[in-house]
Amino acid sequence: MEGLMKNLQECNVNDEPKKKLGLVPLAPKVDRNPEGTPVTLHTNLRRLNVEPNTPVYKYSVKVLYVFSTADGKEATIEFSNLQETGAKQDRARRYCQRAFTEALQLCPDLRTAGTTYYDRQASLYSLQKLNLKKEIDITVQKKVSSARNFVRAEFKLAAVAETYQATSNDMKKIANACPALADKTLPEALSIFISGPAYANSNVITIDGCVHYLLDISAIGFFKDLYFPEGGLYTALGATKGIKYLEGKDENPSLYMATELKVTLFHPDNVPLPELISQYLGGLDEKLSASSKDGLYISRALKGCEFYLNYSKSTAVSDFEDNLVVKLYGFTNCATNSFFDREGRTVSVADHFREKYNIQLKYPSLMTAVAKPKGGKLMTLPVELLVLCPSQKVTNERMVNNEQSELIRMSAAEPNIRKAATEDVAKAVGFASSNVLGFIGVGQPETVNGIVLAKPKITFADNKVASLNDPSAKIPTDFRRAGNFFQPKSLQKWEICYVECREMPGVPEELVRSMAGNGMSVAKPNVRCIREQEVQKVFQIAQQANYQLIFFIIPQRFNTHAEIKALEQHYDVLTQEIHSETAEKLSRQAQTRQNIVNKTNMKLGGLNYLISSSPLDIPNTLIIGFETSSRGGAGVGPVSVGFAANMLDHHLKFGGGYIYTERTRDVFGPVIEDAFAQIFATAKQCRNMVKGPQELVIYFNGVSEGQFALINEVYSAKIKKACSAVREDFRPKLTIIASSKNHNERFYKALGNSVGNMEPGTVIDHTLVSPVYSEFYLSSAVARKGTVKSTKFTIVYSSVPEKNLHRIERLTNDLAYDHQIVFQPVGLPVPLFIAGRYSQRGANVLGFRGAVTNKEGVIDYQITNEELGYAKKKLSRTRFNA
Repeated sequence: MEGLMKNLQECNVNDEPKKKLGLVPLAPKVDRNPEGTPVTLHTNLRRLNVEPNTPVYKYSVKVLYVFSTADGKEATIEFSNLQETGAKQDRARRYCQRAFTEALQLCPDLRTAGTTYYDRQASLYSLQKLNLKKEIDITVQKKVSSARNFVRAEFKLAAVAETYQATSNDMKKIANACPALADKTLPEALSIFISGPAYANSNVITIDGCVHYLLDISAIGFFKDLYFPEGGLYTALGATKGIKYLEGKDENPSLYMATELKVTLFHPDNVPLPELISQYLGGLDEKLSASSKDGLYISRALKGCEFYLNYSKSTAVSDFEDNLVVKLYGFTNCATNSFFDREGRTVSVADHFREKYNIQLKYPSLMTAVAKPKGGKLMTLPVELLVLCPSQKVTNERMVNNEQSELIRMSAAEPNIRKAATEDVAKAVGFASSNVLGFIGVGQPETVNGIVLAKPKITFADNKVASLNDPSAKIPTDFRRAGNFFQPKSLQKWEICYVECREMPGVPEELVRSMAGNGMSVAKPNVRCIREQEVQKVFQIAQQANYQLIFFIIPQRFNTHAEIKALEQHYDVLTQEIHSETAEKLSRQAQTRQNIVNKTNMKLGGLNYLISSSPLDIPNTLIIGFETSSRGGAGVGPVSVGFAANMLDHHLKFGGGYIYTERTRDVFGPVIEDAFAQIFATAKQCRNMVKGPQELVIYFNGVSEGQFALINEVYSAKIKKACSAVREDFRPKLTIIASSKNHNERFYKALGNSVGNMEPGTVIDHTLVSPVYSEFYLSSAVARKGTVKSTKFTIVYSSVPEKNLHRIERLTNDLAYDHQIVFQPVGLPVPLFIAGRYSQRGANVLGFRGAVTNKEGVIDYQITNEELGYAKKKLSRTRFNA
């Protein structure tokens, strides 16, 4: 418990006060797009009709727990304002709920107030004014913690000074062009009121305070439980909601609630780490080594999970709430062979726990865990003293088998099924009532009119136009090659390298023939067969021989991708890979051959087709995207932030790279200036932008509304600073757009009495968007399976505002057609799509080679970026990650 207190107290250290963001208005709202083909759409949004003149009172809550320390003093921890995630957040909410439950019994004023709802953190809402002459301060003596040194809990409540009372008539205060001036009291209160039944439902667990999962999903017909014996992973079906103040019909702003289905994979609850390891191995090997194949496999499956220390001598698992929580970083030597300095002498982990805690380890020869509490230092711990914290979601990085594909398959419900299942789950969870507390009326799902944007013109060599409106095609936006590549490249010095497989006669000839058939000039490749351990030697030879490309053919069972890409970066030699199973069928699969050739030409610096589009035909504009495949604020290790821009030798050619940065809540801000320095330098060299571009259009993906002020004020200033570094008077037109699929809104095309997927290019830019920001939803690609989800775009900053949304919507949609590898639009504008791939590449290289650290073990980000990045490589001037 002492370790827990120290850890949590460190989290409460106040930083230096920072300038308050959000007092500068975002880009002004402009008119909707007047063009496009009308389409009727069904949605998952319901209008909330709130009874007029209904008061809502907001109170701030502090929940303090007091513990005795070893020296007889008292230590106080506030659980109501911990900036925590995962297990620590769940634990803090439980502590708060216990204190509130006891406070209700001890304080008559709380009990007689009528309807009160507590968010289990720092806010309490009531429909009646509490009888407060001053703040309520309740001491809870009952043992609401099982910690031996628990003294008491304190529940403090006071009226919120700024927004103490709101009424249902105050809706106009909810939205403001200055984010910091928007009063969210009413929607926050309504959200808590509507979630009340879910919190009270014994068949529901709540994660992150807002997603409610059903423990039993047998009543939801379409979805079946998935269970994975390795690791005991299981699926849970749930629903989340979002309450927003939107433009409304006829521009009469209103509150709306969106309910969204969630299908999530979870780790099992409260499982001791040795038992967890045995589930992956089919039995516990008591001499399992961290460096063995099995040890590395288990590390990948569990890295980043949270465990609590269980020093109890009993065989029963103790309550995680009163034990130190640590995050797993990996594994190392066994307990008898792991040493550290203690009080001037070197001791093994096994001896330390025997001497200090009188614990004789059951598995002294088993690898130990490397873990640390938040704000603490890395520790080496016996695995038998660690227990998995409950209610932990399985991240993509921890899916080591086919879990992700199975989860996607389970989630890929067709639109009519998904829409019905969403409503069923929302009812089962408890927040789909047509009337809440007698003053919140919940309407039926809205129907809205959208538009379908015109498709761009796509041409190949000799001005041959691809058909994008073939009525006989299953998917009209899938187009065929109409001629040779628009800019075919030459491939004269290259090599086909078979790794751990035999040479396949006919494959080199098939590739050469296919490339030549698209207009490329191709020489016969050198061919060699190697073993897996000889891959690096191939790169050394290729670098010396100045090869343009190494084309690897590898059996699917060999996992050499990360090594090959790390060596590509190190030796600055372009690579491409296919599986040997694919190569064997190459002569029979024309589309596969075409995709391979498409990718090869783009990697070499070619351009497969031209997009003729008025928004895109602006050669002196740089269009830039920032994306990361791993968000900040949680997880382990640095974040790889990808960026991409049309900075190569044609305005439709996008290149980019990645930059490693510290994992914090803001991962984009620290890399902006370095990224722009690389972009401007490359654009100057490749596109002859000596004076810089006339316009910058910048997309940031995965950004929440809470970060709009950061983009508007901080990111825009960093971008302007990067421009000034090019030339003091360099002031291009600047538009910054935030995009995200992390929202609750769903749209379905009306098909008589049923619904289907939206057509590519479908836009919603009115009624269900912000009343104060320029916002639109775009579905740019076809859903091959399941239900398509639109991306939401918000214009956060604009130095020269548009008259309406026509140009930005067309630009964003047309960019989705510029992927060049597949002949179809993708789900994001290409600068974001490519930036995401660069982010993944950076993560792969980092995972294989590891970050560079100093003598103290702290990551040196400057050297790590220099050694593991592409900025100083000749490949930086190509689309190496095509």
